[in-house]
Amino acid sequence: MSIVQTASETSAAPRPHASRPLIGLDLLRFGAACLVVLYHLACTAWMVPSSEAATLVGQPIPFPILLPVSSQGWVGVPMFFVISGYVIAYSASQASASRFLTGRILRLVPGIWFCATVSFGLALLFDPEATRVLFERYVRTLVLFPVPRWIDGVYWTLGIEIMFYGLVYALLFLNRFERLEPVILAVGVISALAWCLAATPFWPDLDRIISTRIAKLALLTHGCHFAIGVLLWSAVRNGLTALRLAGLAICLTGGFLQIRYDAGFVGVLLGLDRSPAMAWFLYAVFMALFCLSIRANTALTDAFPGLGRRFRDLGLATYPLYLLHTFVGALAMRFLAVYGLPPAASLTGGILTAVAASLLVSQRIEPPLRAGLGRALHSVGTRLRSRGPAPGALIR
Repeated sequence: MSIVQTASETSAAPRPHASRPLIGLDLLRFGAACLVVLYHLACTAWMVPSSEAATLVGQPIPFPILLPVSSQGWVGVPMFFVISGYVIAYSASQASASRFLTGRILRLVPGIWFCATVSFGLALLFDPEATRVLFERYVRTLVLFPVPRWIDGVYWTLGIEIMFYGLVYALLFLNRFERLEPVILAVGVISALAWCLAATPFWPDLDRIISTRIAKLALLTHGCHFAIGVLLWSAVRNGLTALRLAGLAICLTGGFLQIRYDAGFVGVLLGLDRSPAMAWFLYAVFMALFCLSIRANTALTDAFPGLGRRFRDLGLATYPLYLLHTFVGALAMRFLAVYGLPPAASLTGGILTAVAASLLVSQRIEPPLRAGLGRALHSVGTRLRSRGPAPGALIR
């Protein structure tokens, strides 16, 4: 989203921002997560009775005054995909195939295993579903099963992220990383053209087809968002050429059309206006701040040298916040409401509890889990190397 990020690795490739934290992107990533949190806790928790958040909150706690923004909070997910395109391209440019793969596993798996376990435990206590059903969803989450259902619906985005990672890994494995930009640009253009065609009357049902789970896993649905991030990384690295500008224009068009479809779908779900105006506005502001943060990163880090680490902590907390906020935030709201707090205080408490839990996970729980898994992967890798040539050695 990306919600995840790897450590830098030494490489002969150019290294933009090599010694500086990406302050703006960390803040934007956290802001995108907060939009998703607001969507679930201040919108679907009282407007969609079948949602997980509504089940956990219990009695509906309405926030009609927040609906103009909270009902559009889902747009944080396309924002995540743009950030992921930029950050993963940046990380992969400094990594070998094996280091990239290991980094992705270490960044994704510990958080999933811990957060899914917390959600499963809370579901056993507060979700009316049968234990067998919850356990099946829990196992599907642990093994990153690509199709629903999972212990929490938010895991739907991880399969899409993994498909994008897989494409980047394949290029690294084949020693073709220099082809990343044209390959992802092709994915983005195909995605954008599909959305452009869906906006015409020639194929009325195409928007629904390219929004299926298979289309999402094939990067047909959101490929334009990932491509925007990769193209922006390429522009920072090698300059903004006419071809990159044209690619950005095409992919941005596709991105706005994809968001329009989601706005219509959510509008029907919530019984609200189907206009994409607010979602478009939020996405446009995000893109402007994204470009500004990249351009001004040096000035930001010079002006606020002590804040880089704190902003980095927020960026790292985004991943567990995304995975935990439905269960932890909704249950916190439930208990605060039971004790008589007004709706605004319950919502604020729920959000702050979810943020505090995510900071705890990212700073205290994930690091030792990641270290243990890293040792296990290193041991397995050592054994495999002792039995034969390293992966990819025969084609180098």
